[in-house]
Amino acid sequence: MVLCLSALVIARGAVAQTTNEQREIEIPKSAPFVTADGAIAVVGYNDMREMLEAIGAIFTAAHPNVRFAFDLRGTRFAPAALAAGTSAFAPMGGEFTPPQLDEYRAAVGDEPLAFRVAHASVNPRALSGPLGIFVHRDNPLVSLSLPQAGRAFGGQAARWGDLGATGTWTDRPIHIYGLKADTVLGIFAQKRVLEGRPFGPRFAGFPQSVDVVERVSSDSSGIGFAAANRGTPSVRALALSATAKDTPLAPTAKNVASGRYPLDRFLLIYARRPLTQIAREFVRLVLSPQGQAAVAASPQEYIPLSPTELAAERAKLD
Repeated sequence: MVLCLSALVIARGAVAQTTNEQREIEIPKSAPFVTADGAIAVVGYNDMREMLEAIGAIFTAAHPNVRFAFDLRGTRFAPAALAAGTSAFAPMGGEFTPPQLDEYRAAVGDEPLAFRVAHASVNPRALSGPLGIFVHRDNPLVSLSLPQAGRAFGGQAARWGDLGATGTWTDRPIHIYGLKADTVLGIFAQKRVLEGRPFGPRFAGFPQSVDVVERVSSDSSGIGFAAANRGTPSVRALALSATAKDTPLAPTAKNVASGRYPLDRFLLIYARRPLTQIAREFVRLVLSPQGQAAVAASPQEYIPLSPTELAAERAKLD
């Protein structure tokens, strides 16, 4: 478990305020997420291990009758376990994909409840980063609005001059790259950059962000979307704005934390409706100052939520 000492001391010192004076949590013995030895099973994202184990330790210190069994094999295992009831809640590195959501609805007959718990990280060590749009380091452009990017990846902008480049770049063809359309980042890009439209006919999709960055680094006419924390010196992440009237922002930790970077992504905890007591109180702790201190102390440098974001997520608990 990785958690800086000062954060842990603060967390334990304030745990009574967060979790109501070591109040017992009622554990339904017949629930599928209760293991044979009485622990609470949680299936989910491997890159959230350190923060979840730290928060779990704080929770157990306040509620000694609760122990967690974290089975953190990866995000893709979480939706099915939540639908089956074999996970008390589902920590994930991204949103349910459309097929996962369809399968969940079919199994449960309801929608899952999603809580944002942290911003994605710009640290290369993290598996979840905000989405970035990269160009070759020789490309003269420094920024794009999302509508401009949508025209590029949708194939409507065919030349760099269509995106504002001048001189010898005006008539250069735009070569578009990114994650495959059925990947988590491909789905995210299609939703947020193209507003649901398909990628252009010349779009080349790859399985991993590193593949996209490598392709753009070898093609000076290329543009590609990938996790922003996978950049290299051979490419440059463009500053982005939601509209042409907004100020473009680079994918830095400061801009992500502000909530203004337009292609930010989040770590999430999904739960079934109605919320069980264990899910409600765990999420409440994650969204507390103590829980967000554990987020900040994660070795991947995931970024805590802003006060406004925390208020919005806490409201879902009521």
